[in-house]
Amino acid sequence: MPASDAASQGSKSSALRPHRLDERTLAELCSAGESLRATRALLDAEYSRRLLLLRVLVDEVASRPAETGPLPSVHAAWDLLARSQRAAPEAVHRLLMDPQTGLWAAQALRRLRGSQEADGPLWCDVGQLHALAAAAAVRAGLEFRIRVPAVAGAVLLPGLGRAHLATPEPWTTAEVHRQDGVTRIRTKGAVVDVPAHAAEDAPHWSGLRQLTLSHRGLTLDLTFDDLTRYPVIAGTAAPDRLDGSALRHWRRGLERAWALLVEDHRDSAEALAAGLFSLVPLPPADRFRPRSASASEAFGCVTMSAQHPRIPDDEATAELAVTLVHEFRHTLLNGLMHLTQLAEDCPDLFRAPWRDDPRPLTGVVHGAFAFSGVARFWRTRAERDHGAARDRARFEYALWRRESRATLELLHPHPALTGTGRVLVRGLLADLRSWDSDPVPEPALTLAERAAAHHRAAWRAHHLVPDGPTVRATTDAWLRGTPPPRPAGEEPGTVVTDPGGCRIDAYAHLVRLRITDPPAFAKTADGGPRPNGVTPADVAHVAGDLTEAARLYAEDTTRPAAWGGLSLLLGAERPELLRAVSRSVTGRASQPPPPAELTRWLAAADGA
Repeated sequence: MPASDAASQGSKSSALRPHRLDERTLAELCSAGESLRATRALLDAEYSRRLLLLRVLVDEVASRPAETGPLPSVHAAWDLLARSQRAAPEAVHRLLMDPQTGLWAAQALRRLRGSQEADGPLWCDVGQLHALAAAAAVRAGLEFRIRVPAVAGAVLLPGLGRAHLATPEPWTTAEVHRQDGVTRIRTKGAVVDVPAHAAEDAPHWSGLRQLTLSHRGLTLDLTFDDLTRYPVIAGTAAPDRLDGSALRHWRRGLERAWALLVEDHRDSAEALAAGLFSLVPLPPADRFRPRSASASEAFGCVTMSAQHPRIPDDEATAELAVTLVHEFRHTLLNGLMHLTQLAEDCPDLFRAPWRDDPRPLTGVVHGAFAFSGVARFWRTRAERDHGAARDRARFEYALWRRESRATLELLHPHPALTGTGRVLVRGLLADLRSWDSDPVPEPALTLAERAAAHHRAAWRAHHLVPDGPTVRATTDAWLRGTPPPRPAGEEPGTVVTDPGGCRIDAYAHLVRLRITDPPAFAKTADGGPRPNGVTPADVAHVAGDLTEAARLYAEDTTRPAAWGGLSLLLGAERPELLRAVSRSVTGRASQPPPPAELTRWLAAADGA
């Protein structure tokens, strides 16, 4: 029995059965690679979850009929959706799996239950079910008539496009009517005809663009969603509609990235072809710092920044490809977490080497899963690329293999991990440990070690607050002119998120620039423009002028990360204590201690 029929009759569908992954599928998922089998299993589970979300939403609205406002009853929309599924099950399946459907259903339920606020009346969110039903009926070729929400003069039909009606009211309704093969959207004084090929633009209609990327027999069908109403990143504005030039730029970049994935990362490409549905574009970001995100309710969606137009094609292609893999892995883990918990509630915050800010336990697991796959991507590139691209791949592989493994080894014994969480961590560690014998050149290993140490020191300086008694005892010793107290094992401290702790990846960022674009790095080293968040001290550090770097860090200790750089160069291991003691001494002696002298003094205790 079709799931929609069962739902419309109020009975339980077999499609809503609990899902469990068999041992083989779970093992394939809990690895540094992407698996077609695991992707398909998670897709099946996610489809059942979507049906359940819709069923719960309909039941809750049916019990509160006033929440549909000026729209028809929720049953009218549900019946149209069920009719559409009977007529065109595959088309409706794709529509129900659209990431926007997941984001909308979750937000509507949260608003119904009072756990989320949003602009506009509740019926506009509830009424997106009516728009979903209308879109399904258009896809199924049915004749119908139904009222849907019009928000800010626009009607969004999921999976089809957006009609621009220019109504004066911010929240009103429009009628969607289909007869004799023509779909028409009407409000007072405004009519928009939906073109036969809805992805095309027409007067007062913006089609939802579809990209088909094919290479060597493998095809990725991707919705290019610059019309999204429900943001992937909560609280962010909707993307701007891209013009033809920007769309062509995206298409060229994605075609190259897809060819690279199919040629050299075939298993990743097969999983992406099955489970990646839409891409929400963002403007270009800083070089080597692409912006990207995914969301638990948006299975199969990635939002990511465009490749910068002034960087070489090979570099842009690799960045796009690895970002697709990175965010798709987040999607896969979100799918697993819809089936089972990976960790119990845990109040602790942790350092995540790929983030500026402290992260909760589940967030660190998420990142470790994603960056294990990133390491695997660069492992392949290190084998297949040449020249500067190979040198960069070796650095990235060495860095993310190291950082992912260190993070997973920290997580492995954590008592808050569930049984599945431990299986996941063990599986990832097994893959990373199996790469120990890979022949990575010493320069790449050294740069990766230095980049990891720089990030760790900057993170500690920003976000770790040392224990009060330790700060007082160390301050007293400095003021008395006696040696610093030696640390007794792991000293207590508290992780407190510093909102100013941004772009602490300066060392790794400059290494990428030095490897990939030596002339650009030389200009930066000669006093030219610097990347965002990079200081002259960081440039001198990466350039190898360590004396100058230490001098510049010491002159800039209003920045917490400067204490991190100074501690690395002068042999101290606790930049957070350096920062705290400097402030304490300043408060008690009315003048700050010399930063380099204080650092060397504390280094004597750290090295003891």
